[in-house]
Amino acid sequence: MKRRAQKQTGFTIVELLIVIVVIAILATVTVVAFNGTQQRARLSKIDSDMRSLNQAITMARINQGGVALRYVTGSTATGSICWGKASGTNLATLLLTDGCWTSYVSALNAISNASGVNVRGLVDPWGRPYYIDENEGEGADPPNACGDDWIGYYSNPFTTGQTMTKHTTVRNIQPACI
Repeated sequence: MKRRAQKQTGFTIVELLIVIVVIAILATVTVVAFNGTQQRARLSKIDSDMRSLNQAITMARINQGGVALRYVTGSTATGSICWGKASGTNLATLLLTDGCWTSYVSALNAISNASGVNVRGLVDPWGRPYYIDENEGEGADPPNACGDDWIGYYSNPFTTGQTMTKHTTVRNIQPACI
């Protein structure tokens, strides 16, 4: 009896390697595109939060008779406790009882109460507080001129210190500091 040759089915090793390489390339392109999207989303959230906080501060100052932000929050540097932390400190992991968080929450509550705009719970995309520096009139040049208040975020998501980014200036409402 003559045996019929059976036709083998399946993929050769070369075919499998080509498919694996194509999948790897597609996965790499997808990951790179996704990372760019994530970064743009984070920056968009920061921009939106800064606009909201700036508007709330402006409303709080108007509602309080045009006073400087330091009179609304009761502080001249809400963010100083946070940015005074050791480099490498992840602010998002600090306990909510830490002075960094308590001063920030207190400032947001004061701004929310005075403005009627709820900015309580405002955190950056990494879960950290934004910084608020109510330094209007401090160290102004020339003397007695009005300095600016600053709000911003920490540039590096996991360190503090010199990594703050002054995102926006909160301008004086009145020409003279109060």
